Amino acid sequence: MRRKQWWLFALTLGTIILVGIILTDALPYFRGPAPETSAWYWPYQLRPLQRWWAPIGAAWLMLLAAGWWLRTQRGGWVTVTAVLLLIITSLLLQLGLVYAHKPAVFPELIDRTLSHLASGFFQTAVEIDDIRAVLRSYPAAMPGFTSEHARTHPPGLVLTNWLTIQLFDRLPGLSALIAPSVWAARCTDLWLLNRPASVAAALATWALLPILMAALTIWPAYLLARQLLSISAAKVTAVLTATLPSLLLFAPKSVQLFAPGTILILWAFHLALVKWSKRWFLFAGFLFSLATFFSLGYFAFALLLWAYALLMIWQQKSWQTIGWSHIIGHGALFGLGGLSIWLGYWLVWAVPPWQIWQTGLSQHYELVTSHRRYDWWLIWNLVDLMVYAGLPLLIGYLAGVVDAFKNGRSPHLTPINKLALTLFAFVLFLNLSGSARGEVGRIWLFFMPLLALVAADFWDHKFPGWKTAVLLIALQLSLTVSLGLAWQPVRAVIVIAAEPTMPTSQSPDSRLNVAFIEPGLRPATITLQGTTIAFDKAALDVTLFWQSNRPAKRPFTVFVQLLDKHGQIITQQDNWPVNGQWPPTCWTPNQPVIDTYQLSLPPDLPPGPFTLITGLYDAHTNTRLATTTGSDFIQLQSIQFP
Repeated sequence: MRRKQWWLFALTLGTIILVGIILTDALPYFRGPAPETSAWYWPYQLRPLQRWWAPIGAAWLMLLAAGWWLRTQRGGWVTVTAVLLLIITSLLLQLGLVYAHKPAVFPELIDRTLSHLASGFFQTAVEIDDIRAVLRSYPAAMPGFTSEHARTHPPGLVLTNWLTIQLFDRLPGLSALIAPSVWAARCTDLWLLNRPASVAAALATWALLPILMAALTIWPAYLLARQLLSISAAKVTAVLTATLPSLLLFAPKSVQLFAPGTILILWAFHLALVKWSKRWFLFAGFLFSLATFFSLGYFAFALLLWAYALLMIWQQKSWQTIGWSHIIGHGALFGLGGLSIWLGYWLVWAVPPWQIWQTGLSQHYELVTSHRRYDWWLIWNLVDLMVYAGLPLLIGYLAGVVDAFKNGRSPHLTPINKLALTLFAFVLFLNLSGSARGEVGRIWLFFMPLLALVAADFWDHKFPGWKTAVLLIALQLSLTVSLGLAWQPVRAVIVIAAEPTMPTSQSPDSRLNVAFIEPGLRPATITLQGTTIAFDKAALDVTLFWQSNRPAKRPFTVFVQLLDKHGQIITQQDNWPVNGQWPPTCWTPNQPVIDTYQLSLPPDLPPGPFTLITGLYDAHTNTRLATTTGSDFIQLQSIQFP
């Protein structure tokens, strides 16, 4: 067997073993240095076998799309089509992995977006009454946010979530169209149900936007690779980026937004160095400033950019061609762009940027870093990087670093060699600094697509041919799918409505078929199909048989009242249907809902005729629903007690 074949055989065998370890949890220490203890670790939960088809099927579609593109030699529309197919299959794979965890995909995405532990930026934004007051005192407000993520981040994510809500406030028709599906997903959540439709519409946007941005990362990755690599290596870069486990598994977290941002920053910065253009330096700096306004972790990325620039200047001997004054001037333009948003924020809101930086870093240390051992994570961060970048990708990257060190002795250091060296130093710095202790599969996601550039250059140069590239993609996808089926990278720690058990064979004694009509667009028609009524001297037992054509927009409360001949209430019971567990916002179309009530009768109840009525009302506004005849209640039965 030739040396290259041994390489591929060892890589395949190693990946298969790693996949087996992940699926069986044979070595729990891959999930953390002290799994199942109070120390942080990735939880293990093997998903039901009957749901594996979704991510596996999506992975096969991605593999077929990648193989077709890698094999063809044509460009133009073929490239556009191939990248589009990779984006679509990336979306399908992300959703398939969510489905494997929970078949109700959209409600799960909503829950993850709302969960404080999984995200928390959206709920923080909703609960801000005066955004101007918060922006004026942001450092003081940060420790008081309910979400730990919001406490450690600059204003960018909270502000964009808030702006999304304001946008939908100005689009009431669109909000009304989107909101019902969100309300149905959180059908017992009064925090959400009692807020305007714009909040629900914005929540849906932020439940889907990170997934879309993760898939779209493939396109800028390809564009950057075309600047640095051959066409064939650029293709490999795109497909390796599409298979990054970290990019696919953390749906729908805000970190998925950062990966395309990193690529765009490096793309603009590289063009600035090649062209020595003032505009490109300023633009690259602006992109960097925007990124740091969303995450303080990007400030460390400046070290990689400056190291990359120094290597470019050293190799090109730029001081001889354009002079030190121009180099320093262009660097100052990048610095100005890099501080532009922060300077604007300081100018408008009178908040010194360093106060936000200091508060965010101190909150991160207090909430996370101080509780985790430095020596443990010095090793386990790298294990995490291997798992979430993918073994084939990381092996290719490390081999690319070795090649870069070899080429460093000659004047032929390529741009990708420079990126490999600076990225290697960057990872070492992040790890040794101890700023990240665990969760680097998520925290380091923002720069992981850059690893794909170096890995693609190595694999394409040393192992040319589409068949090898397809093997690498298959190995990457097998690792991604196994992680999604066995580990829990995202857990929506939030109260979820559970459908109560209701009798299935019970039928009403009397038929009514009276409908209540919900106000507004696309109203729910809630029909009382019939009743069963029984009583004795102590109690009145009432069973209502409901059905609706769609989930209601509001969690209506049912009232059942016994009235005397003067219309006075003798006894009543008000609650959500099914013992307060299943409001109409939770009902599926044409679902039979059997709803029981027991009204206690007073011991001194006088004889005489009584009337039993029922209806629905919105407890938030105390407004009753009307029937198709205009009445706000239904008379069920006249009762004569002896």
